[in-house]
Amino acid sequence: MSEEITIRRPANVQEYHACQRAQRLAWGIADDSYVVPIATMVGAQLHGGVVLGAFLPDGEAVGVSFAFLGRTGGRLCLYSQLTGVVPGRQSTGLGYRLKMAQRDLALESGVDLIAWAFDPLQAGNARFNLVKLGATSNRYVDDMYGPRTDALNLGVPTDRLIAEWELAAPPRPDAATTHEWSTYSYLIESKAIADGSRAVVRTQPAEGSNVLVEIPHDIAGLRARDARMAEAWRLAVRESLTSAFAAGYRAVGFVGERSDADRRAYYLLHR
Repeated sequence: MSEEITIRRPANVQEYHACQRAQRLAWGIADDSYVVPIATMVGAQLHGGVVLGAFLPDGEAVGVSFAFLGRTGGRLCLYSQLTGVVPGRQSTGLGYRLKMAQRDLALESGVDLIAWAFDPLQAGNARFNLVKLGATSNRYVDDMYGPRTDALNLGVPTDRLIAEWELAAPPRPDAATTHEWSTYSYLIESKAIADGSRAVVRTQPAEGSNVLVEIPHDIAGLRARDARMAEAWRLAVRESLTSAFAAGYRAVGFVGERSDADRRAYYLLHR
């Protein structure tokens, strides 16, 4: 793990192949129709997009990021289709380095907004995107990609939140550093059950300036134990976020709390 890792654009076709291998490993992809073709990556790179690899000295990629030019709300942006790190290199800060390199190149080219999609039930991704990077979201897309066969998405709806990262905006205070959020209303009422999980009891409409939307703190573990309960959470979060966004709320933070017997995680929404 001590090898030097350099984040840069691929320099030749062999390095684009290395970026494809990193995609397969990072997402557990067996069906190559989900891998971004080399021609697409090269075309985007030559016309304002950003393709990055996290390269070892031997040219192997242990991380990859791919973004192309697009528009959101009438504004020019980079749409980041994917950023991933291969197993064994995850949770090392490499994903953050890839996103910051992507940010630097976007700003150099005059683009100050990056958008991307992520699974709203993945607590780690939510914390990374909304807290560490400072992105926000007010758009929920049901089953964005349809059924998929990769290891991360097999057998579950591909609902996604669209993150928007304002590159020139000043950093926001982390909501977890204050105690104010604990007084906000909850859009999903849940209860603890015997195996340490929490089950959805009911949802309720959003009121006031700030609200919380709970998600499972470990959706992968819950899905392995009880697929029906995981699906109930998916539907409750879909309903709560969709209705809140329609009412003018925006997800601006992600917070959590832990006790001896319980862990909980919440989106913080503001309007």
